[in-house]
Amino acid sequence: MHKIFFLLSFLLLASSVFAQSGASIRFEPLFGVEHTQNQYPEPARYSTRSFFGLRALAGYTLLSAELEVTQSNDRRDYPSENLKVEDQIRRAMVGLRSTYALSNFLGFFLRAGARGTEEKNTITNTNTSVVEVKDPGIKWDPYAGTGLQIALAQNFALNAGATWVFTGAAKPDVQYSFGFTVKFGQVR
Repeated sequence: MHKIFFLLSFLLLASSVFAQSGASIRFEPLFGVEHTQNQYPEPARYSTRSFFGLRALAGYTLLSAELEVTQSNDRRDYPSENLKVEDQIRRAMVGLRSTYALSNFLGFFLRAGARGTEEKNTITNTNTSVVEVKDPGIKWDPYAGTGLQIALAQNFALNAGATWVFTGAAKPDVQYSFGFTVKFGQVR
């Protein structure tokens, strides 16, 4: 996680170089909800939870590299099974994004790449107070998404998007995000 914050700091410091080349660096604080499959406890089940994070885009409007980090914490109760599950999930998405202008203030974007998930699940039996911790390691899955961007000023915009993550399950995970974009450098 520290490496990601170092990279974001480096991107911010490099904004003056990008400003001279016609490229830009954009930062987007994020908030959203995701509908995702939970592996624990078995059998796997779907749930909806909120997340927060930060996305950084570097490059040109037509083609940018993107890095996104998010965090979510969740608690699920299964009274019929006497289980309480607490999840701590950190995700990183690395990919490409292309934004197309529909007018001076409205655009849409397409994105694709890979999502890494680091998850810690604490499963507590509410009858016996036995605690089991699952930490399966980092898992990478491909993603694709789209969204809309509304310009508020030359260097600020609001955006909303939907991203589908293909985990190999019967249906993909879906992430809906809302963000505020701050741009450094040229805006085309």
